[in-house]
Amino acid sequence: MMYLRKKAILLASLLVAAGLSIAAGLVSARSLTLAAEDDFYPFSAVRDGELVGFVPALTRAAFNAVGTEVQFQTGPFSRVLYLVESGRLIGGFTGAIDDSNRSAFHWHKTPIGTVQLAIWARTGEAGKGLGVEDLEGQDVSVTRGFFNTDEVDQNPRINRIVAPSDESSLKMLALGRSDFALVTDKIGQTILRGKAESAAERKVEIVGFIDEVDLYVFFSKTHPKGKAAAELFQRGLEAIISNGTYERLARQWLPDPAPVASE
Repeated sequence: MMYLRKKAILLASLLVAAGLSIAAGLVSARSLTLAAEDDFYPFSAVRDGELVGFVPALTRAAFNAVGTEVQFQTGPFSRVLYLVESGRLIGGFTGAIDDSNRSAFHWHKTPIGTVQLAIWARTGEAGKGLGVEDLEGQDVSVTRGFFNTDEVDQNPRINRIVAPSDESSLKMLALGRSDFALVTDKIGQTILRGKAESAAERKVEIVGFIDEVDLYVFFSKTHPKGKAAAELFQRGLEAIISNGTYERLARQWLPDPAPVASE
């Protein structure tokens, strides 16, 4: 009987410890898998069969800083959203917070970076310092699944033409199939710099900015450890900001800010 009592006490202790471990989330986890978008270069993209970019490099470094390895499952952004929303994967990237998704995911506190949503026009064919009001009544190419601010997305006077990628959006503009394109400054600049064969090269320019958008990794509310993963990532992000890793990765992957076309 004494043996059974001791065994029961030991079992109860283990159950309590397990409960505390679950409540603590991923404190003891050694690995997890995130959904990664495959066409958002230089932030996250598949090149020659390999996931590259600022966000996977940063995410790996942040989780490694808190003793957790991370693996990635790549796909288009719509697939990333599905995997995270359904809880099939614990988190994914890259996201921007707006009214439509603020309560749909667990978000970490510190943004992983910012982008400026730029208005692009064909070189020499538009004014300078343009804003949202200048897009009204115009054909504007936008990238499928990307948040263009509520000011744009909820404006019925802007005729949005959806393109499958940022590069396609700029090509549509360069070929005269749209009047303007909305592509973030860093991504558009990278497309023009890195693809000599691009139909858009030297044919488009930034003529205004709409807003600065913060970027995040987002975590599932339907996955049992989604909230804990967001908290763990925040801790790791703070660590790599402090030790200089974040700055090194930003210099490695992100181009200098793109200038607005001069008067």
